[in-house]
Amino acid sequence: MSEKILSVIIPSYNSKPYLDKCLASLIVPDRMDQMDIIVVNDGSTDGSEAICQDYIKRYPDSVSLINKENGGHGSAINAGSEAARGKYMKVLDADDWFNTESIPEFLDIISGASADVVLTCHHTINISTGEIKNWRCFPDEPGREYTMEEIMGNWKNFDRSLTFHGITYRTEFYREHGVKLAENVFYEDHEYATYPCCVAHTILPLGLFIYEYRIGDVSQSVSAENQLKRIDHTKMVIVKMLKNRVDITDQWALEYCDKKIHLLLLSFMVTSMLCDPDRKKGVARVDHRIRNIKKKKRHLVEMTMSHYKILKLLNAAHVGLEGYNRMLNSKLYNKLRHNKSFD
Repeated sequence: MSEKILSVIIPSYNSKPYLDKCLASLIVPDRMDQMDIIVVNDGSTDGSEAICQDYIKRYPDSVSLINKENGGHGSAINAGSEAARGKYMKVLDADDWFNTESIPEFLDIISGASADVVLTCHHTINISTGEIKNWRCFPDEPGREYTMEEIMGNWKNFDRSLTFHGITYRTEFYREHGVKLAENVFYEDHEYATYPCCVAHTILPLGLFIYEYRIGDVSQSVSAENQLKRIDHTKMVIVKMLKNRVDITDQWALEYCDKKIHLLLLSFMVTSMLCDPDRKKGVARVDHRIRNIKKKKRHLVEMTMSHYKILKLLNAAHVGLEGYNRMLNSKLYNKLRHNKSFD
């Protein structure tokens, strides 16, 4: 039996319409002996586990199913990471898929790698508009390992791959650090992409497009309606990330952690101030959160204040999330963004 090179953990909750496409994208017939595909059925009630059973029959040594009570996305990742047999592990949401053509090359590279973290590129596919966007990293020397100091010194070349969709962890490294994600809460993917990277010694950026991220569905947790409904979940993840921050001592890791907390706080601000129909309530919610953080981490609040002022103006002008996104997607904004160290 060949060594398992890559464990793909698929958290699945009522994912029947998407799961077959997700699993099919992982099938590379002559490389299945190196693949460890783990579907974690998180208390589904739609019979989606039957789809998984069909793949288990065809690839019994490569596909497995974990049935558990519903505990949320983080709980499913925790269960999958404990069961992973691969040298490296990557999470794939059940409504997304992999770029099948890139899998063989990815397996070849990571089979000989030793980095704690591997970064890959991904696409976002808007199912409503058909728009496809590239999210990639731009290392000066592709194929070599970087330290966090080097990453932070050239942040704009790496930030779009240092995400849930771009990160692959060395399994032993992930387990050694006892990573346990928040359970029964949404948006813990920010936590997943933060703390392990803070303790990583080496990071290997690749130019491969692996992950295909489906967006544009109002039922998704990232839709504006759901983000507002679950705004308290975002707050809880911010609180946990701030708590984990106290265990980090390396200067560059702290800087990375602060950037990730800043981005999540910015997401909280955008959702509250631009998505809440009660504009005053949205601003008050943000002001309360900022006051709480400012008591202990004043510098994190200072990182967000320029954004806060802009969002407050947009809030007063009754600009919504759609208008804000148009601004972010403008050529002028993106030109300015890449000329600055951090926005």
